[in-house]
Amino acid sequence: MSLPPKLPLLSLSATLLTLLTVHADWRTDVGWDMLQLYAGASIPTGNGITLEMAEAGSNYMPNTGHSAFSGITFTNISNTSSATSSHATTVGLNFYGSSTSLLTGTNIVRVRSADDFINNFLNTSGTVGSSSAAVMSHAYVGAANPSQEAALNKIITRFDFFCQNSNVINVVGMNNGSSGTIPPLFGSSYNSISVGRTDGLHSHGSTPANYPGPGRQKPEIVSVASVNATSYATGAVSSAVSLLYAKANLSGNINATHPDTIKACLIAGATKEEFPNWAQAEDKPLDATYGAGELNIFHSYRIVEQSESSPGIVNFRGWSKKSATATYSFTTPDYISPMTISAALIWQRSVSKSGGGPSTSYSYQALADLRLELLNQSGMPIQTSDSSLDNIEHIWNNQLEPNTQYSLKVTNSSGTDFSLAWRVNGMATADITALASGNNIDVSLGSLIVSVPYIIQRSTDLSNWSDVHNFTATGSTLDWTDTSAPTGSRVFYRLFFIEP
Repeated sequence: MSLPPKLPLLSLSATLLTLLTVHADWRTDVGWDMLQLYAGASIPTGNGITLEMAEAGSNYMPNTGHSAFSGITFTNISNTSSATSSHATTVGLNFYGSSTSLLTGTNIVRVRSADDFINNFLNTSGTVGSSSAAVMSHAYVGAANPSQEAALNKIITRFDFFCQNSNVINVVGMNNGSSGTIPPLFGSSYNSISVGRTDGLHSHGSTPANYPGPGRQKPEIVSVASVNATSYATGAVSSAVSLLYAKANLSGNINATHPDTIKACLIAGATKEEFPNWAQAEDKPLDATYGAGELNIFHSYRIVEQSESSPGIVNFRGWSKKSATATYSFTTPDYISPMTISAALIWQRSVSKSGGGPSTSYSYQALADLRLELLNQSGMPIQTSDSSLDNIEHIWNNQLEPNTQYSLKVTNSSGTDFSLAWRVNGMATADITALASGNNIDVSLGSLIVSVPYIIQRSTDLSNWSDVHNFTATGSTLDWTDTSAPTGSRVFYRLFFIEP
């Protein structure tokens, strides 16, 4: 375990990061198994992508000799200690461990102490530093007494400038415990990704008074981890963000790797099925406890892999980065009614810099007020997300009809850059019948989707299934004969596929 940093400038609250439920493999819960079935060997390994983590306490290094870190070159940037921390090791395992994270081949990791990052990198008496990292994890929290709030606000502003100016995707954790307030450091930041726990045992609700933008909703997403604590959920989300970045980077499109695009794909991919009481309102885009829902790397990956969409007619899954009012129209597929849409609109609160040297100052600019609407085929609003406080809008609707045109409209009168991501999901129909024919079994399939890969699976007990025939549909029907079906027992068949 580790304590939040004790800074010379501030007296931050010391809150232990509690260790609770252990998950056998958290990756299964967030869609990793489905992603492997879908993308297989094309999933990026993370090789060549620079990652950073800031860890609290005087001992902040992970155990670099851990087998899951084999092949990784670690750099101790702060270099104030070489001692290891079990907390840092577990965060690292979830973040970039080769067999314990969503990255299987990370090779560049840089580590900072949280004290060094805040006091020297954010540098309240000078210029904020820069970093070439793609993703940075902050698995610690901090607060201050009233006399130190102004100084802490200065740190938060500089942190948001760093998020904006360096294009580093910063992932920050909430505190453990459901009764605590949102931690100002760095839970109150605008331009990061804030993380809670799937079990809801984290600080949540509105950002606190006396800090930037009180009343905004946090966290933005939740996750399970190998150990269910906010620090380790932060590592898990950092891993997902890194994988999305690595996939986006392959496209060569800088809009795809922008922090707002990655965040939008992450939020649009989150699932709500785990939370029966998940709720939002027009002026409250996120649930008060679970944010946009639980991390799902399968959904988010399938969004970010799409080519960038321009306003107009688009696919029912995609993303776009623009700076003006825009409408995106799509037709839902021929799936079972009803279907769901999840859409996320992300933009940054701009921070300006003035002066130089010790007199350098940073200040927030006015927050742009964007609106996101879901329109029916007549162009009339079905649902609106329009918070005047948050720099995120989110649409979740589970009542879409098949073969119907809908639109997402972004209203943006300020010219602010934004990223929009969306996905439509539903259940496609398929028919399967099996008839015995001597020692063989004839299997007939119907309602197939052309060009979609399918797997016919067989079982004798409805518990253990094996793949017996793989094919890609060239028509809506297929007849196939199982010539190796076991004799003397009942045989069951099912069809597995992933909707396009």
